[in-house]
Amino acid sequence: MTDSTSVSYQEAMENCAKEPVHAPQCVQSIGTLLAVDNKSDRIVAVSENSHEILGCTVDKLIDRPLDECLPEDFLNQYQVALSQLRQGAEHENFAWQNADHYFFSRIYFSQSWLVIETEIDNAEPDLKRSCYFDRALLDISNAKNVDQTMKKLCQSISELSGYERVLVYKFDDNWNGRVVCEHTSRDDIEQYNGLSFPASDIPKQVRELYRVNPIRYIADVDTADAAIIYTDELTSTRLDLSLGTIRGKSPIHTEYMKNMGLQRSMSVALFDQNQLWGLVSCHGVSAHRLSYSTRLNIHSLVKLAEQRLMLHKQFEADRFFDRVEESRKALLDRKREIKSPQQLLEDEGDYWLDLFEASAVALITTQMQRVVGDDIDVPTLQRVRVWLNENHGVTGLFTERDCRLSELREAVPELPYCGVLAVSMPVDKRNHGWLVFFRQQETEVFRWAGSLEKGDVREYQGRKVLSPRNSFEQWQQNVDGYAPVWTEVQVEAAKILAEDLAIGASAYKIEQLNQELTEANERLEHLVHTDALTQIWNRYHMEQTLEEEVKRCERHGRDLSVILLDVDHFKRVNDDYGHDVGDNVLKLISEAIEKWLRSSDVFGRWGGEEFLIIAPETNLERAGQLAERLRKRLSNLQFDKVGQVTASFGVAELLAAESRNSLVKRADNALYKVKESGRNSVEVSPGKN
Repeated sequence: MTDSTSVSYQEAMENCAKEPVHAPQCVQSIGTLLAVDNKSDRIVAVSENSHEILGCTVDKLIDRPLDECLPEDFLNQYQVALSQLRQGAEHENFAWQNADHYFFSRIYFSQSWLVIETEIDNAEPDLKRSCYFDRALLDISNAKNVDQTMKKLCQSISELSGYERVLVYKFDDNWNGRVVCEHTSRDDIEQYNGLSFPASDIPKQVRELYRVNPIRYIADVDTADAAIIYTDELTSTRLDLSLGTIRGKSPIHTEYMKNMGLQRSMSVALFDQNQLWGLVSCHGVSAHRLSYSTRLNIHSLVKLAEQRLMLHKQFEADRFFDRVEESRKALLDRKREIKSPQQLLEDEGDYWLDLFEASAVALITTQMQRVVGDDIDVPTLQRVRVWLNENHGVTGLFTERDCRLSELREAVPELPYCGVLAVSMPVDKRNHGWLVFFRQQETEVFRWAGSLEKGDVREYQGRKVLSPRNSFEQWQQNVDGYAPVWTEVQVEAAKILAEDLAIGASAYKIEQLNQELTEANERLEHLVHTDALTQIWNRYHMEQTLEEEVKRCERHGRDLSVILLDVDHFKRVNDDYGHDVGDNVLKLISEAIEKWLRSSDVFGRWGGEEFLIIAPETNLERAGQLAERLRKRLSNLQFDKVGQVTASFGVAELLAAESRNSLVKRADNALYKVKESGRNSVEVSPGKN
């Protein structure tokens, strides 16, 4: 490729990324748009198709007061919606009637104007569609796993809407998308399940737009859009239609759809917490108008499936941590002989290899190194330890999956692994060790829908842009040099095991060095029983205390309750404000709750943003009342930068002959019910009969 061609291609790529898809200056002809000045309520912009929707031409609307142009029912509903908008809502939808016609309107602020989008509601009362929707809600709610949830979602949307193809499209780390589930209603519809699409098919600015507005609907690629007409003083204005539902089509995307053989489409974003996880993409090969209410139904189904997918993900994480817990019992069992960290690794190493899907696991300190699995020589392990200390000693965490870009491979070229998960294990100040898992590279197979070759460059509106792809022919690419991604659950589990190994190492050292007993015991007591961040009791101490309280209740027949609380949406705090701010929030919450509790209560950090309260001689009713008081007090606190932080509470009372694990599990189940129903509430597990 010549230099000039490379420059043109790069320029075209940049121009495509800058396409103002949020402000196309037109709307799809299924609806009409009015823009109103916030101060004067004067109409300052109208789409040219206003007569087809509202029965009023542009000249009868432009530059006139809104209340003189639209009927009474609209104005009544509009005022109610506007009050909600001014209280902080991003947008509001409402239905209204004029003569024999029914309409849906959506209002939202755009710069200093209020935008009103209106569509004729062409949906007749349809019992069949209502039955489809009700059955879909039930099917998705009853799905047993992730695959079932996605299959039920795709099938339900297709039946409800008439889209011939509905697929779930999941993004990878590079924003390529892979189709992980698909439903087609006709045998002649091309199948994309398992295929990948390059990141350039959904550019960055389009992905960012999904964070603002999770729905994108294109009614018909062949129908011309209606231009937006402005008052004379606003002719240079570009209305931001990010929050709209009838935003005009991008010509480049329209051509892309035609090349794909599509007449209409609808996409709904799927989020994992605050991160864009993927899309539900609906494809129609024939023209068919989708009513506003049906689109709302589809969005509701996607939101339900989104919640269920995340819940299934949490269930899988819980099952994983149950397996981790089995290993932790072996590490921290007081009845067993105290063993060295090397012996603990030898005992549990094979189990960890299976648990973490690793080829080798190593324990590396200044004085020793031990490996289970693949054989790795001592000099290589020590060079890995030195590099980790120099580059990640502060954070105490390093993960890698890419051989080609790995700085560790550059520093230790003889290391034959692509995947590395390393967690700091602070045995003492002079002996900073690491628990390290290694993975071999695997050949990753991509089945692409269409070529990844650089597309043609052409002129569009005076700029060079890339031509949309016109081929979706399948082909396969084998990519080497990568190991599977380390999941968040695996990273957290490695941290827990490293901490347990550190505790075991400390205990072993105390056993071996009796002459330093006083100093070692002070450090061990703090390490074993106190959470490093919040300085309250840690999970290990809480487990031991709860075990003792359960036994005391069995002997004396006294009441015992536990309260498990989880800070709501805490991941957003870390994402939006950084981990330093998040850590400070946890500290302040710990300090506040500790002050509010009774002297008989035991309070500790259970893990992450979860805390546990052990309430001796407290029945279920009183424990629920205590939890409600704590919830209210916490919701009234204001945190610097973050503002209000709330928490969800699960409460359970010890039943006859019940173990501590069962008691905490019931409190945890109650807590999950709160999360499913909206958070910032208290749920009480059924108590004694």
